[in-house]
Amino acid sequence: MTAPARERVHTTAPGPLGNDAKSAATAGQDHAGAFWDRQDQALRDKYRARRELVGITSLSRVKKCGRVSTNEGGEVSLHYTPGPDGEPGTAGFGGLVTCGSVWACPVCSAKISARRSKDLEQLINWNADRGGTVALLTLTMRHHRGHSLRELRRALSTAWRHLTQSRGWKRWKTDLDMDYVRGVEGTHTDLNGWHLHIHALLIFPTDVSAEIPALTCEVYTRWAAGLAKKGMSATAEHGIDVRVGNGAVEKMGKYISKLAFETAGGRWKRGKRGSRTPFQILADAIDTGNERDVALWQEWEQGSHGMQQLVWSNGLKERCGVTEVKDEEIAEEDAGGGLAGVLPARTWKKTYPVAEDLIIATRHGGVPAARAWLDARGLAFEFEADTTERAVQLDPGDAPFAWLKAALAAEDPEQRRARRRSYYQTATAL
Repeated sequence: MTAPARERVHTTAPGPLGNDAKSAATAGQDHAGAFWDRQDQALRDKYRARRELVGITSLSRVKKCGRVSTNEGGEVSLHYTPGPDGEPGTAGFGGLVTCGSVWACPVCSAKISARRSKDLEQLINWNADRGGTVALLTLTMRHHRGHSLRELRRALSTAWRHLTQSRGWKRWKTDLDMDYVRGVEGTHTDLNGWHLHIHALLIFPTDVSAEIPALTCEVYTRWAAGLAKKGMSATAEHGIDVRVGNGAVEKMGKYISKLAFETAGGRWKRGKRGSRTPFQILADAIDTGNERDVALWQEWEQGSHGMQQLVWSNGLKERCGVTEVKDEEIAEEDAGGGLAGVLPARTWKKTYPVAEDLIIATRHGGVPAARAWLDARGLAFEFEADTTERAVQLDPGDAPFAWLKAALAAEDPEQRRARRRSYYQTATAL
């Protein structure tokens, strides 16, 4: 199903609806359709990566994420929420183990980071409403291929702690009524190895542009001293960067987008030249089976374990109205909305390898599409009402599901029951 256009084309003077108007409408629909195609592909990429992780990951909970049911009978629920104005809705599964790893799971990472991105948006809007300003502080260190990820993480943590516990930082924090949200980003290059750096969104209630140069000098001095405690160093030219105002907001937004694992068109894999994010390393490991990429990914899993994605200064969340929710709690949330179906354990076993296809069918076609998808594969499912003798209802010409209606309409209930019995006999024998 093609979603309606998100943008309308306006002309300077109204005229008759001729070929130009039709072309503009078609172009708008194509644009909207391409957007949802990219969203669907992004979903496929993430679900595929999580399945492939079962054979790669060194973390036991990641092995179970999105695969193992939390219900005693092994059943899994499917949920659906219609979209606004006829657009595709949202769909997802409930009753599954979730790892809640923002660093090591493609699916949980996207879900958690999407929530964190909204939290930051709420913070920035709250600060703007009170007449405040923001600055984005980026801190990094010198490194080379011989530094392990754990070594860099220890140095990063020590230097940040030294900075924020220093008298200079506390004085500036008090004088400017400064708050912050701190994030960590990691990349890797074949030439220089792992690279960790900090992004900190600094929040001020007033315009402090005149104070930024002095604050920058103070921060760099404390940062460099903290790194020296772990035998690391930084330069004033490359070790610190401060951007004020809209530039800070824009750069922080791009940072969160990368964390959210939602790159343009769902393409999260890049070439091996230059810098790669951990999830890009994972993509290469999956696609090529390269042992070095697998080892790099496992090093990232172990080295990032327990590291927080975002850290807020004390009391900031409460002041701006952001609810405190743990990563694990966000990951455990199902899609909500209405119950589209309950999949028995044996049905889920068959569905799991292509689970994203069921989600995509459901969010584009709703509950009828979900039922049609399961029916076409002879998979049993349950609803609030008995659906054994049900005929699937779809609008005429509703591609890509119209063929299902024709196929199912030609099948009587006895044929359907026989097909399901045959499937379960085969599944039991496996």
